[in-house]
Amino acid sequence: MDQRELLTQARDLEASGELREAASRYDRAYALDPADTEVAEARAALLDRMAVTEHGITFRYIPAGTFLMGSSGGDQDERPVHEVRLGDVWMAETPVSWWTFCDLMGWALPPEGVPPGEGVDRKFMFGLHIENQIRWQYCEDATTGATDWHAHNPRLTLTRGDGESVPAEEFFGRVPRDHSAPWLYERKPMVGVSWAAAAELGERLSDDRVRYRLPTEAEWERAARGGLSGRRYPWGDEPPTPERCDFDRFTEFAIRPVKDIPPNGYGLYGMAGSVWEWTSDWYDAEYYRHSPGADPRGPAEGTERVLRGGSWADCADTVSVSFRMSRAPDDGLTPNIGFRLCREPVR
Repeated sequence: MDQRELLTQARDLEASGELREAASRYDRAYALDPADTEVAEARAALLDRMAVTEHGITFRYIPAGTFLMGSSGGDQDERPVHEVRLGDVWMAETPVSWWTFCDLMGWALPPEGVPPGEGVDRKFMFGLHIENQIRWQYCEDATTGATDWHAHNPRLTLTRGDGESVPAEEFFGRVPRDHSAPWLYERKPMVGVSWAAAAELGERLSDDRVRYRLPTEAEWERAARGGLSGRRYPWGDEPPTPERCDFDRFTEFAIRPVKDIPPNGYGLYGMAGSVWEWTSDWYDAEYYRHSPGADPRGPAEGTERVLRGGSWADCADTVSVSFRMSRAPDDGLTPNIGFRLCREPVR
């Protein structure tokens, strides 16, 4: 079926209220020629219409369809390229911020970032304090570089021997940031987060109507491609640049606000660079050689979970849509691992 036929079918389906089928037809037409402005505009308008905002998170619609997963030019674990069929899903527009995580978990908002009440396990609280040290340094909206973690906690004050309180910056230095801006934690991804903590948020929000969860590896890659077929990056095959991607900035020790860089074709921000994102799948370097063609969910067991997308601290090779990385699920104490949720109605 050619692009014109698909466009006609999509418009007819949209007019009759069959929006999911219409979105799939628009998506297929777009993959044939992304430069066709008529198709691109009609597709974008419907995808915008189908976006859903719940729990303060905007979820962008990813139509059901088939795509080629993997890369023939990447690492061995990205091969072979294979056809995958997926149902539709809504993907969070951005990785979850620290503010959003705390708000939805019912915790004190940043910079405190702790659960309420007494009697919380001491070991848990000690681990959380270490995680928050990382988040103070990297998750604040206006901060442009990490320094000593003490200086990044705006609520921290110290007391001299004479009893006078002084700000932490007097001892630990001034944080590089716009000091005319309030201390906020809403525009950058949450980091220092384990797989279990990310999955817990989805479970907390889910009910008998909607399930929130980490995306599968296949769902993540299809979403990252943005509707483009066979391209290396979310925007195409052109190499990464600072205008396209938050990457290769290890010396800066800072994450850029995720919406400072344009979204991909599904309206998703930060699918290349920014932070590595947890997926639900266990990692297996050979999985693509025997994975099912429809809705693959990864191996039944494993020791590490798949991470996707590369990060602000990584080189260009890692920020492709097909690059695979993995970590132990309890290993989140880094400033470049975060997550985003997906949303699926319970049918």
